[in-house]
Amino acid sequence: MRKSLALAAAGALCALPAFAHVTLDPPAAPAGSYVRAALRVPHGCGGAATTRIALDLPEGVYSAKPMPKPGWRLTIERRRLPEAVRSPHGSMMEEEVARIVWEGGPLPDAQYEEFVLMLQAPNEPGGTLYLPVSQTCEGGKADQWAEVPKAGQAAHDLARPAPSLRLTPR
Repeated sequence: MRKSLALAAAGALCALPAFAHVTLDPPAAPAGSYVRAALRVPHGCGGAATTRIALDLPEGVYSAKPMPKPGWRLTIERRRLPEAVRSPHGSMMEEEVARIVWEGGPLPDAQYEEFVLMLQAPNEPGGTLYLPVSQTCEGGKADQWAEVPKAGQAAHDLARPAPSLRLTPR
């Protein structure tokens, strides 16, 4: 019994560093599907409250719609596509969402919050979508959750991993 409790406690301690990062829920979704994704922000910056979350979307995420959050100002920045693509609804798209920014709050360091968006996952089964996030806090301190693992490296080995979405087969 003691051995089981010790193993459970050791496992819980190993999981703690991952909880300190900005993460994405769900961690996986079918490639090409529409996903309700929540950026989980578990704390501020060294005791300071969070006042800004900026999410950078990589090229190829053609559809992304953020959910407004009371008390936060929402900004959507777009970029021009090299050539128009057909949307899932049949219209031609010349732009895609490049960045979504929530500003305001504040989110106190002792609280956690989720920032939600709906996006269409790239149709790349077996791939991973990385979504770099910049977290800015009162006093100007910022954390960049933007590291992407290199081949053979695990995300949990990184100091500031980008939130990610594993793309599973349909």
